[in-house]
Parts: sequence; C-alpha cells; structure tokens
Amino acid sequence: MSSILDQVVQIAEESTYGTFVSPTRAYEAQADTFTRDTTYLESIGMRRDLQTIRSDRNDTITLGATGSIETDVLTKGHGLLMKNILGTSAGPTQQGATAAYLQTFSSDDTGPTGSLTTQVSRVDAGGTLRTFSYNGCVPTGFNITQNLDEALKLTVDFDAEEEVTSESEATPSYPASTDVLDFTMATVEIDDSAVSSFTSFSLDADLGMKTDRRFLKGSAIKSQPKRSSVPAYTGTIEGEFEDLTQFAAYAAGTTFKLEFICTYPTAISGSYYPKLHVTLPVCKWTGSTPVASLDDMTTISLPYTVLFNGSDAAVQIEYMSTDTSF
Repeated sequence: MSSILDQVVQIAEESTYGTFVSPTRAYEAQADTFTRDTTYLESIGMRRDLQTIRSDRNDTITLGATGSIETDVLTKGHGLLMKNILGTSAGPTQQGATAAYLQTFSSDDTGPTGSLTTQVSRVDAGGTLRTFSYNGCVPTGFNITQNLDEALKLTVDFDAEEEVTSESEATPSYPASTDVLDFTMATVEIDDSAVSSFTSFSLDADLGMKTDRRFLKGSAIKSQPKRSSVPAYTGTIEGEFEDLTQFAAYAAGTTFKLEFICTYPTAISGSYYPKLHVTLPVCKWTGSTPVASLDDMTTISLPYTVLFNGSDAAVQIEYMSTDTSF
C-alpha cells in the first residue's frame, strides 16, 4: 500500500513531440498543478418539449493539459529541467581536468523547441498509486526566486499535448549526494559590483508561446507550441533603502547589468563550485520610490524589465555541477 509520501514527479526528454518516453529523472516537486484542459460543445436549438441541453448534443473534447514543476534548486540534477526553458543549451562542458561541468542556457529568437514527458504518480484513497503521463510538455514560462530564510526556487510552467493514464510508472531515479542552494549562498550584482542590501530576487519569464495550435485535421490534438509573441522577462528586487543609487537609476531610466549568483560553499574541485548564475546584460528599473515606516527600516521595491542589446543573450543561466549530461 502506498501513501501520499510515495507520490512522485519525473520527466524525460522526448525525441518526437508528444511521443511518450519513460521518465529518467525524478524531482522533489513541491506542488501538483498538472490538469487536463477540457472544453464542452453544446448544441441547442428550438425543439418541442426540450427541458435542458440534450445528452446527445453535449460533447466533451480534450485540448491537452497544463501544469508546473516547482522545486528547490539542488547542487546537481537540475539541468534537464532547465534545458528547454530559454531556447539554447550548451554543455555540460568539463571545467579543466576536474569533476565540474558547466551547463549554459541562453535566450534566443525561437524559444523552446524541445519537449518532455512528465509523469505524476498520485495515490488514491485505497493506497494505490495512479500514474498520469503528460506527453509533449513544452515550457511556456518560468520563475526563479530567492527570499531570505528559504532555498532557491525554480518553477517551470508547461503546456502538454495530452494527459494519459495508460503508461506504466517509471522507477524514480533521483540525483545522489545533493544539497539545496539557499539564501546564505546568494549574491546580487549590479554592473559587476555586489549590492549587500537586497533581501529578495525574482525573475519571471513569459516565453510568448502559442499553445492552441489546433487545425481542421480530424482531431483536437494540437501541434507543438511555437513562439508567437515577444517574450517578456521581468522581476523584482527588494531590500533596504541604502542610498539614492538605484532610485536615481530608476528616475533617469538608466540601464544596467544585473546578475544573481547562488554558489554552494563546498568546491567540486579547486575554484569550481556548484552554482546557479543568472546574467541579464541589460535591465531597467520600472519602479519605485522608497517607503518609510515607523516600525521597520525604510525599504525599496525595484521591479525591473530585461532588455536586449542586439548581441548578447537577453537572459543567460549557468549551472555548475558534477552532472556529465543534462
């Protein structure tokens, strides 16, 4: 008999969009949000003695599914989840002759082109695990958040081609010997200089993907999502009001380079440490004025938007670990 503590979320990279692949990597997901997307077609017309919608005029059509995978970022094993969130991926590249490998994920003009199979095993009231598989999972957005007293969090939003219950559960495989990245390891840099007064960081991505690519082809099965609008990368940094530097940049519309770096304190080898490093070459504050208080330090909330300088990737995420593959 299984319990709620036996539930699992795991993924695998697909070679063909929408074609099931038995999962190869399990993640310590913190929420279950995957759900079927359904529409109902009802035909109503003038008919004598009609009492309500006729049962033979009501059709149920499945349009796919949506969901998110939310995790704390670990010191290894997260590359597969991040591989398709921006568009371009490189690595893992060995660092020197060490056990450290660097994976790099960069934004581009086409966006995500790969897809995943996601499998969620849910336990029923009788203690039986019921396996739901979501084929054709394409990222539509993501969030990276670091707050005080918390681990670094990554949430990836997906659109799925279909939800099925006919596939067998894969045996969960978790990365071994891992730890979480947390707030004590995090720093924020502006124009290559660390700022020590910030208390939170977030980056949100709307990847601009068209997810309803259905056609008159004899079924409701959608085609693979593709980019159909300009992506938006935004976020917010909060902290104590240290001086006028960031407010002045906001007021003047000054652009700047923004980096978030979370580095594990134990080296893999030499100067190579497990880390997640976000680089945003050109950003602009979109607010705001500091807020005074009688029961706390004066604080400032700094929402920002990411811009493109025409050459560098607008968003780059580097992930250092001992993983030799995604």
